[in-house]
Amino acid sequence: MIDLTQYEELAKVYKQSQKLERECEKNFNKAKRINFDEAIKIRRKFSEPCREFQNTIFAKTAFEVLTHINPILVEHRTGKKLKFSEVFGEDFEKLTEDMTINVYLLANEISVVYKFVDDVKMLNGEIKKGGDFEKSCQIGFETPIWRNGEEIDSGYEYGISYLEQRDMTIEERMQNMNKFLSMSDRERAEHMNKNYGMKYKLKDYSNDKPKQM
Repeated sequence: MIDLTQYEELAKVYKQSQKLERECEKNFNKAKRINFDEAIKIRRKFSEPCREFQNTIFAKTAFEVLTHINPILVEHRTGKKLKFSEVFGEDFEKLTEDMTINVYLLANEISVVYKFVDDVKMLNGEIKKGGDFEKSCQIGFETPIWRNGEEIDSGYEYGISYLEQRDMTIEERMQNMNKFLSMSDRERAEHMNKNYGMKYKLKDYSNDKPKQM
């Protein structure tokens, strides 16, 4: 079992993060008492200091500890088992924002992209079960693939890559989402095979259209 609580530097930033999270929540509650509707509109603003700390100082400390441990991770999309350094490399400054967020999530919550092979005692004392993901990625919602701190594949949502989504308007994203949700599983598999080189076996999927809500 991996015991993250034994690493003093990691336990320290965890406590700092918890304190900052309480302060952010306190400020948000205070703002709600003054002007509820306005506070709700800008809720994300109140959590920014906490997220900034988690994705920088916390994530960097977690990266250093995990680089030292170099545990085996399971890749959600492929099921491959890889060392931490094989996925995230050894240079924190090279990581994309998504990668740094997932380093933080590995140490403090749950990452849907990679998980530990071994059981882990988390910083809050909770034991997380290691091993393979219970469910595979859904068609058109494949998670990213990272190697040595570089993005090999950005991942997909509603049948289109996150990389392509970055250049799309909100309207275009909504149109794509509605189109994808109207497809049968077989059509989705065929779409991913044709456009992104996936290897779904079409015979394994139903051609029934989803029911209209």
